[in-house]
Amino acid sequence: MSAKHLVPNTLGVACTADDFRIVREPSELLDCLGAADAKDVPVAIVGGGSNLVLRARLPGLALRPHLRGFDVQRLAADRCRVTVGAGETWHETVRATLGRGVRGLENLALIPGTVGAAPVQNIGAYGRELSDVLESVQVLDRRRGKIETLCANACGFRYRGSVFKEDPNYVITAVTLLLGGMATPTDYPDVQRELGQMGVRHRAASEAEHSALALRTSEAVARVRRRKLPDPRRIGNVGSFFKNPWLMERQLDALRERVDVDAFRQGEQFKVPAARLIDAAGWKGARRGAVQVWPRQPLVLVNHGGASGRQVLDMADRVRDDVAAKYGVALELEPTVLGVD
Repeated sequence: MSAKHLVPNTLGVACTADDFRIVREPSELLDCLGAADAKDVPVAIVGGGSNLVLRARLPGLALRPHLRGFDVQRLAADRCRVTVGAGETWHETVRATLGRGVRGLENLALIPGTVGAAPVQNIGAYGRELSDVLESVQVLDRRRGKIETLCANACGFRYRGSVFKEDPNYVITAVTLLLGGMATPTDYPDVQRELGQMGVRHRAASEAEHSALALRTSEAVARVRRRKLPDPRRIGNVGSFFKNPWLMERQLDALRERVDVDAFRQGEQFKVPAARLIDAAGWKGARRGAVQVWPRQPLVLVNHGGASGRQVLDMADRVRDDVAAKYGVALELEPTVLGVD
């Protein structure tokens, strides 16, 4: 082995780790973590590297859990319990469930990354979040040195966050989803327009119609995402770089005195599109060296080649500072930042 190991990531920035290992069994994962903890070696779980901004170096051990498995248990009526290994690809999991006539993940099509990363961010898109369909998460608890199961209520799910994002002692090994028996959200304008162009009705009555609508909705979502978002295999990116901010009504009123912006109410708060604020502030398409705010979707920062993690974060800081100065709204980063410069 070489002294340093390049850590793969979809942003395409160079990052080395003292050690990098792919583990394929829970027992192997347990052994690696136990050995690292015994020697007080820092550990970073990198998964598929799809929602990470990596700095120049990851001290210690970088682990990629490549744990496989896909099991479908049919329940009453049209409900199914689906258990998937953390190392499976998320989009292939969406395709596999829909291919079996099981709906529930259609709005989450084409989100990059692994199944194990999905609960960390509580991934969501076009009216559905993972927490809407998740039953439990199997984890390796490093403090106890054993595999445990956490029910959804113990996961601390919130908008783009969970207990797994803050607690490094939990390493996800598998996810169990409860799918079927739910309507497919089709009320987002982009999805509605795409379904209309595909000649698809937005309503369903029979179970067969629900399954067909779910499948076509996944196709519509994939088309929208391909049109708006760059393919990380061609242009380095981590998808959405900023979270949509939540504002109270008085904050929204103050914001609307400065910029015309839509808002989506949930309880006493309003979710505001961060992309609109970034665009209005003049950052859409802006470029500094190899780093650019994507012209088709300003939530995304891309690496055209050769940028470092630090340079990407510098661009993000410029955008956030300017939006805060112009509109009084603080944008939060969505990806996890790991490593040191």
